[in-house]
Amino acid sequence: MIRYDFSGKVALITGGTSGIGWVGARAFARAGASVVLAARSEAAGRDACEALQAEGASALFVATDVRDDASVAAAVARTVERFGRLDVACNCAGLGGDMAPLEHTQQAVWDDVMAVNARGVWLAMRHEIPAMLATGGGAIVNMSSIYGAAGKAAHHAYVASKHAVVGMTRSVALEYATRGVRVNALCAGVTATPAMRQAQAAVPEIVADLVAQHPLGRMATEAEIAAAMLWLCSDAASYVTGAPIAVDGGFLAA
Repeated sequence: MIRYDFSGKVALITGGTSGIGWVGARAFARAGASVVLAARSEAAGRDACEALQAEGASALFVATDVRDDASVAAAVARTVERFGRLDVACNCAGLGGDMAPLEHTQQAVWDDVMAVNARGVWLAMRHEIPAMLATGGGAIVNMSSIYGAAGKAAHHAYVASKHAVVGMTRSVALEYATRGVRVNALCAGVTATPAMRQAQAAVPEIVADLVAQHPLGRMATEAEIAAAMLWLCSDAASYVTGAPIAVDGGFLAA
């Protein structure tokens, strides 16, 4: 396993108490970073923060609703107040939404998915980047999906939101390329998160078909996605910005 050294760095992870966000947060902590977990559930946040601290990490949980500007601003402010800087941000908070034919799609679902997946990333970068610029720059990873580069029938809000993440990533990366902030997106394939395991139990045929569309023939582990996240935020990726990086078992190549 490649080992990275984030000693002295501060990482903020939205959606950092579960799924890919949690595994990424733990990986940053084990690599020496101070980690801020930003998520809605205070109970999950307390448990996740205590788990990191039990491993000797410097960790903070901030209850955060990425849909709300003031809440995101407060999370970044708390980060800087506690640790003095912000070097890394991984914007992992996200919703899947419902799969439904277009004529049966509910506007409330569309609005909620777009608010978390698209506006949440936009708000996060709006506040993360000024904090990074104050200490010379940093690296941001936005969680997109294979469906940020491909379509999927009857999954309109999710696909639109993940395309939006890729577009914002490119635009913001260009804006700050000469100012020390790199911005990239991860286009993850089907991943064995708790939510996907629940889907696998509920609709095994649908999940099996999705997995079969990935040439490697299996789901990614959360650790495999987190490894790409750490690489993009490390000096090893110092010449990478504005890129939607596919970690997808070959899905987008097929």
